[in-house]
Amino acid sequence: MLRFEDLRVRDQQTLDRDFFNRRFRLIAETITKLGTGLDSVNDATDNLVALGLVRVNEVLGPLLAKVQAASENGFLVARSSTLLTLAVGLETTLAIADTAERDLFTPTPYVLISRDADEAANDWAILRVQGYNRENGGLAFEVVALNGDIGATAHDDWVVSATTGVAPAIMEAAAQVTQLVVTAESASTLAQQAAASAAQVLATGPVTSVNGKSGVVTIAMSDIAGLVAAIAAKADSNHGHSIAQISNLQTTLTTLEGLAANPDGGSY
Repeated sequence: MLRFEDLRVRDQQTLDRDFFNRRFRLIAETITKLGTGLDSVNDATDNLVALGLVRVNEVLGPLLAKVQAASENGFLVARSSTLLTLAVGLETTLAIADTAERDLFTPTPYVLISRDADEAANDWAILRVQGYNRENGGLAFEVVALNGDIGATAHDDWVVSATTGVAPAIMEAAAQVTQLVVTAESASTLAQQAAASAAQVLATGPVTSVNGKSGVVTIAMSDIAGLVAAIAAKADSNHGHSIAQISNLQTTLTTLEGLAANPDGGSY
C-alpha cells in the first residue's frame, strides 16, 4: 500500500530523474492494484445480482404463474380426466391433473360437476366433498344429485366448480319438487279411490237399467215404444190433421225429444 512517507521530499534532496521515477512508479503500482480491486468488486457485484435474480425467479416465478392462472381460470374451477360413471350415492375420488389448478382449487362443502362438451350443457351433478388432497389433486366426494344424462355412461371430461350457495339451493328446490310430486301422487290415489267407490255405488244401486239399457244410457223419444205413433194417431183421430199439419207441433215434439235425451245436461 502506498504511504505518504514513500513520497515525502526532504531538505536538500536532489530532484533528479530517479527522484521522480521512483515516486511515479509507486503511484502507478498503487493505481494498478486499485484497478484490480475494482474489477474484483465488479465481478462480485455481478455474481450477487445474478444470484439474486435466480432466487427471485425461483421464489416469485411459481407465485406469478399461480396468479396468472388464477386470473385466467379462477380458483373455483378445476378439470379432471378421471374416467367415472356417476350415480346417486356413489362415493369415489377424482384427480385434478393440472398442477396450477390443483394448487389454486379451493373446494366448498358442495361442488358442481359438469362436462366440458357442448352437447352436455344440461348435464350436471352435485357432489358432497369428503376431502381434498392438494398435493396429488385427489378430490373425495359423494354424489347427491344428478341432472340430465350425466350418469348414463362413463366420462372423462369433467369440470368441477366450487359453489358456496348454488348447490344447496338446487338441492332445496329438488326436495320441494319431490314433495310436490309425492303430494300429487297421493291426490291421484285418493281420486282413483273415490272414482272406484262411485262406480261401486252405481253398480249396486236400485236402478240397474233404463228401458232395457244399462251403463251410460241416453233416452230419446224413439226409445219409448209407440210414443210418437200414439201422439200422431191421437191428433188424427181427434182433429183430422197430421202432426206435420199442426203449427209448430213437430218442432215442439223435436224439442221435447231433445229434453228427454238430455234433461239436465247429462246422459242417463
